[in-house]
Amino acid sequence: MADDRDDADADPPHKPAHAARPGARPLRVVAAAAGVAAVGVAVALGTAALVSEPAPTPSSQITAQHITVSRPPAAIPLSDSQILALLDHPPDYGPLGDPQRRGSCLTGLGYAASVRVLGAQPIEITGRPGVLLILPGDTPDTVAALAVAPTCSSANTGLLADRSVPRP
Repeated sequence: MADDRDDADADPPHKPAHAARPGARPLRVVAAAAGVAAVGVAVALGTAALVSEPAPTPSSQITAQHITVSRPPAAIPLSDSQILALLDHPPDYGPLGDPQRRGSCLTGLGYAASVRVLGAQPIEITGRPGVLLILPGDTPDTVAALAVAPTCSSANTGLLADRSVPRP
């Protein structure tokens, strides 16, 4: 029985061609090692960047757009004689007609809430509505003309303009 063979002499079983894997190629091994190394370096650099505190930098660059020019102070658009003429008429407080609200405004301006207002008139300064208050000046021969926002209070006077006017 020449055709009969022992199992030991038989050829090993063959795998189908689609299941065969080629051996490890050196180029693939090098590429995989380089990828793992790159990931390790990225993790190390990222951690170092998160742990270390960055140097302070300005929040934005200063450009010509960010440079502002201060406006000249607003002026009361009445002459001294027009302001003094308000002393001869009853005060028109406009939105500051409520005595408590007016007292709060006066306190915010640095006056006592009970100070006597010598004259008042609604006014417009640089396109904004306001109330002109005529108060006793620092000396007996002057009055203080103060233009305030209609919402004047002790918290926010909204002072628009002020001027000292000499009495005749």
